[in-house]
Amino acid sequence: MQDHGMEEPQKIAVILAAHGEAESAGFRENYRVSRRTLAHASTVMAVPPLLQTGISLLSTLKKKVRPAANGSPHNRITRQQAELLQRYLDASSINSGVSFDVHAAFSASDPAVEDVIDATLHYDARILVSMSPVDNELTCGQLCRYLAGKLTADDLSRVKVISRFWCDPLLYGLCTGHIVAASASYGLQRSEANILLLLFHGTLVSDSKGEPPRFRTGHHETAHFAQQLTSAMEKDATHPWGRVMSAYLNHDVGGEWTKPSFEEVAGQLRRSGAANVALFAAGYFADGNETLHRAEELLRVTASSSSVRTIPCLNASPLFTRYLGERIAGAVSQLLCRPFPQA
Repeated sequence: MQDHGMEEPQKIAVILAAHGEAESAGFRENYRVSRRTLAHASTVMAVPPLLQTGISLLSTLKKKVRPAANGSPHNRITRQQAELLQRYLDASSINSGVSFDVHAAFSASDPAVEDVIDATLHYDARILVSMSPVDNELTCGQLCRYLAGKLTADDLSRVKVISRFWCDPLLYGLCTGHIVAASASYGLQRSEANILLLLFHGTLVSDSKGEPPRFRTGHHETAHFAQQLTSAMEKDATHPWGRVMSAYLNHDVGGEWTKPSFEEVAGQLRRSGAANVALFAAGYFADGNETLHRAEELLRVTASSSSVRTIPCLNASPLFTRYLGERIAGAVSQLLCRPFPQA
C-alpha cells in the first residue's frame, strides 16, 4: 500500500450508538431517560404525550422507592467499549492516511446520538455502529431515519451504518467462545441437568387487537439469532451445558409478546429441577437494567433449588473490540475505495 504518512490524514468519526440508561438513582435523570425512550417509541406506535409523561413519572417513582435503587452500568460500559476501540483503531491506522475519533452516544441519554452526528459533520467520513445485536425500527431504523432527514446526498455518501449483527456467523462464534471461556471456571461436567439460558430482548408479536405490528419489531431477526446461536452452542463439545434454552425479556404492554418469556422459562426450570443454570444475555452488547439481577429473579422462582450463574455480556472485552474493529475496517475500505489494514 502507498505510504500516506506525509499526507494530511483523513479524519473518520466512529459513533457507537447505544440505547442509554440512567447512571444514577436521581429522579431527574431517570425521568429524562424514560421520557426520551417513550418519545422514540411513539414514532412507531401510539403513545400520547400525556401518557408518556404518566408512564415516565410512575417508572421513575418506582425506582426511587426500591431499596436497592442505583444507576445502570450500561453507559459506562459503552464508554469503555469506545475507549478500547479507539486504541485498537489507533494501532491499526499507523501510516494508513486515516485517523479516528471514537464517540459513545445514546438514544435515551446524553450525549444524544443526533447531537454527536451533528457535531461530526466536518469529518471526512462517519461510521455509525448500531450497538444492538438485532435491528428494528427503534435501533438501526431510528439512526437511518435521522440520517436520511438530516444529511445531503453528498453527506450520505460519506456515511456507513454498521448493523445486521444478528445474521453474522462471526458473532455467533464470538458469543460461543465467550460462553465457553466463562464456563471453564465452573468445574462442571457436561450433564442434561446443566442448562444454558440465552436471554433476548422481547418483541411485540401482535397488538392489542391481535393485528401484526405496523413497524419492524425485529421479531424475525431475534428468532434467527436465537436459533443460530443455540445451534452453535449445541455443536460445541467443550462446555458443560447439556441443554440450551432461550427466553425473552418482555415488557408485556400493548399486545402479545414473544414466547417463552423469562418468567415462563423460570417456571419450567423450577419444575424440572435443573441443577445448574447459566444466564447469558445474548440480545445485548452491554449489561444494564434489563440484564442485571436476572439470576436473583430466577433464584426466587426456583426457591434456590438450582445453582444460578450469570455470564456477563460481551461488554468491553478485547475480543469484542477486535470484532468491532474488523467490521469498521471493512466499512473504511468501502468508504475510501481502498484496503484498510487491521491490527
